[in-house]
Amino acid sequence: MTDTPQSLADRLRDEGIRVMDFFNTLSPEQWEIQVYKQDDDWTLHHLLAHFVSAEIGRKELIINVSSGGKGAPLDFDIDRYNKQEVDKLSGEQNSYLLELFSSERSNLASFVSSLDHEELERIGNDPFLGAVPLIEMIKLTYRHLQIHLREARRCL
Repeated sequence: MTDTPQSLADRLRDEGIRVMDFFNTLSPEQWEIQVYKQDDDWTLHHLLAHFVSAEIGRKELIINVSSGGKGAPLDFDIDRYNKQEVDKLSGEQNSYLLELFSSERSNLASFVSSLDHEELERIGNDPFLGAVPLIEMIKLTYRHLQIHLREARRCL
């Protein structure tokens, strides 16, 4: 089966539900479990903040490329972006971040479902993948979260 705008949107919705289910089952103590030990130690709360910032940024990227834009600047520093955005959002309550993620994912899935095949083939710069068709950027949007969730489950 080829990837269609609707099948990609459905996958985004399904993966969004999995993300919500995962975070909604955490106890208050589990939110403070450390997932990544780096310069800034990320707990599950920080990971959710990252999911929200990634969702917002990916949506902007996808809209840009679908409308003929070039995508992310070639000098885009994804690590700096992640740190800045997580720092901004990590002061928010988990419930607010969950609502924001759900809303952003729903909006992105609706937008993706409205694309046509020509738009899916437009090439743009993804900060992680480089120059790729939009369809690959959309797939990375849900695969990225799958990888993080797998790592988070190991910490539990």
